Amino acid sequence: MISRMTRNLLVLIALLGACDSRAKAADPTGTHGSSEQKSKELESCGTSSHCVDGLRCFEHICKRTARSTVGDFYAALGAQQRMKGDLESSLSSYGQALGHYDAEKIALPPDVDCAYGTALATAKSNKEHAELAARVLHRCLLAVPVGSSLRDRAFADLAGLNEVGLDPLTLGRAALADVYLTRTPSTPSSDKLTVTVTANPAVAGKSFQAIPNRLDEPDTKGGLVACWQAYNAAAHKDAVAVVIGVTVTYHASEYEDEPGSYATKIDPPVALPPGPDASADACVRAVVEPAIKDLKTLRDAFTSKLTVTIK
Repeated sequence: MISRMTRNLLVLIALLGACDSRAKAADPTGTHGSSEQKSKELESCGTSSHCVDGLRCFEHICKRTARSTVGDFYAALGAQQRMKGDLESSLSSYGQALGHYDAEKIALPPDVDCAYGTALATAKSNKEHAELAARVLHRCLLAVPVGSSLRDRAFADLAGLNEVGLDPLTLGRAALADVYLTRTPSTPSSDKLTVTVTANPAVAGKSFQAIPNRLDEPDTKGGLVACWQAYNAAAHKDAVAVVIGVTVTYHASEYEDEPGSYATKIDPPVALPPGPDASADACVRAVVEPAIKDLKTLRDAFTSKLTVTIK
């Protein structure tokens, strides 16, 4: 006859045998060890054992460890330059980052590629930069998981490309498109355009304000808006900036009982290569020069370069 203790021991052994021998405290399902269940790049993780091969868990995100130190330096430099508004230097730095990754035969990480797309989108006033931005940002979308902050930022940057002609249907493809900016760019309303004048060096005299006031009057502003419209159509840029050298001098009267007078001189234009910029320069000058020369209220002598901006 089997004793009660023996019977209880046999029941316990049977129960243990029914348990899944693969289950562990940290992995109650017993399936997390399978490569199909492991997290991919930029997906969440608890430990590095939860990430696919080649990735480690940093701050609960699976990230790659194969990185180019020099490439990452130039990417960081590019991000800093973009924040300062030096877009061309930023794009050059990102280009060097991509070049180092390619030279070292290390796959370009999504975070560097997505940041490069952001820099290109920031420089969207240049049509070539805008087209490349759409391509790089689409590549970013294909590389990062849903829910990633990089994906959210890429969509925000792509939304900004809508005004320069991005076709959103191209983003629905599982492969990169040949061309992304196939729609007609939207044109800002001309009644929202502003005309500003800045002087370098700055002019302290109070009468200087007569110049921006004159350029903002309906007749003069209308001519400047026409210059902007022609430039926008040719160059697909939202701002026109023309630099004009101006000198105002005081001439004393030869008679003691008569006040002196002020004379305004406009510097000749700098030669520019044929193209939209040269046309815009000529157009703006044709409006600004007679408007400034006709001013009778300038009562301060100065020499400065005035930047007239329409945007």
